Amino acid sequence: MLCSKRKKTRLISNFICFTGILSFILLYQITFHQADIQPRIISCPSPKQTRYEKTKYIFNLDLWRYLVAKDQLYVKNREKPWCDVPKELQVITNALCQFYGTPSCTRLPCHMIYSSSDTLTNIDCASNGQISTKVSTKRNKKFQCKRGYSLDLFMKDNENQSYPSIIADPFTPITNSFYVKVLHNQYRSCNSMWGMIQTHESLSYYPWSGDREKMKLFDVTFGYDRSVYDFVPPPWLINYIDGIDQTPKRLSLKQVMTNKKPINSPSNRDDYWINQQTNSIQSSYVKASILWMNSNCQTISKRTQYVEQMMKFIDIDNFGLCGTNIRPLPQHIIDLEGSKTRNEQNRNSYNWEAGKLALTSDYLFTIAIENSRSYDYVTEKLWQPLLVGSVPIYLGAPNIEDWLPCRTDCIIDLRKFKTPKDAALFIKNVAKNRTLYESYHQWRNEEIPDKLKKMLKYFSSMRNYSLECVLCEMSKRVDEGQSAKETKKKILDIVGHL
Repeated sequence: MLCSKRKKTRLISNFICFTGILSFILLYQITFHQADIQPRIISCPSPKQTRYEKTKYIFNLDLWRYLVAKDQLYVKNREKPWCDVPKELQVITNALCQFYGTPSCTRLPCHMIYSSSDTLTNIDCASNGQISTKVSTKRNKKFQCKRGYSLDLFMKDNENQSYPSIIADPFTPITNSFYVKVLHNQYRSCNSMWGMIQTHESLSYYPWSGDREKMKLFDVTFGYDRSVYDFVPPPWLINYIDGIDQTPKRLSLKQVMTNKKPINSPSNRDDYWINQQTNSIQSSYVKASILWMNSNCQTISKRTQYVEQMMKFIDIDNFGLCGTNIRPLPQHIIDLEGSKTRNEQNRNSYNWEAGKLALTSDYLFTIAIENSRSYDYVTEKLWQPLLVGSVPIYLGAPNIEDWLPCRTDCIIDLRKFKTPKDAALFIKNVAKNRTLYESYHQWRNEEIPDKLKKMLKYFSSMRNYSLECVLCEMSKRVDEGQSAKETKKKILDIVGHL
């Protein structure tokens, strides 16, 4: 992260992050070594015996979890009216509040119990699970979907409304006690569709959201890992695609090399910079050929430990919050992102990405180690260096070859080296050999591989779909006597396969 912070604060932040991860892992061990999930089978009556519901409701478990967090529940709702939770719904609130350490959920802010125009959001959907656009006509909108978080959505009226569909996320562990005994067996109708969405951290941090047995509870799943989930939402790559996919918009090799700053360090005068002018070298803030910026220091991939080992054998400029020899940000980067009086905790209030991209473009290499090594988990750590012309030193997704825009090498793949020392020595040689270094930018003159082209086509199609609209479509079709599975299969066939 492009922000400075005192060492003490950083240690506290890292400790909190580590203990949070540890508690999730312990909870997983306690709750998942149980018998396999065996929910009761929900049979659907004949369409002639049911009342067609034009309005479909979705309960957003993710948002409810956010609202019930301690600081949200007791601080930000202090001035709002509170109500008693109806007895028939306390089994839901008690189970949820146990997860998040809230002492009692028998009383809650009234807006969390009773829905209104302020708590319900209209979801505009077209046919086959697509998001409605301006070109959609009223004739195509044969049903309406609403998303909310108020508990009264579960107060079923047999004559008018079924239980709501549900959107879950990995932050609430999938346990028998909550998902099966409470939600499934007591608050699920035959046309209540359940969806899981995983677009946060990798499955390594939330193992229950990658458990195929647990996923059987859900009718449709959205997530980055194509081996686990039905649909793969557009990834980080989409944010940078124009400068990577389209040859005319990419930086050329000449532009890349022109952007590089000379190394101003008596201990690291690589042969590459021998033609740089002396005054240019002395004015450069760059002290090494490698840039490193990380703020999450305690990760499953142990990237901090890996880079610290590399630093014993090669100079690395560290502008992050992890490891040793941390440098303050250059003044021109602080000015660019407007972060002089801000820190990591409120990074959304300043342009941290612009600063990071500008800093990265000055360096030959950038450390790009993911926080975990999970299938298809490829983040901005890869795309940002490729976009601005710095060679990523990468370790992360085991299938990274599927995602690369190059036909030959465009990354330093750390899997190829036995030790951090071996990687460091190799990188030193690349930094000193201009021809060898420039070979890592050869892809800028080439078309991207066919495999990546197919992925981009899929993601372009997926932009037109949302989990909410797919759930609504499936629920609607069940009302009409059709199969939810067949409806999902039809949508998958329309979207295409990754």
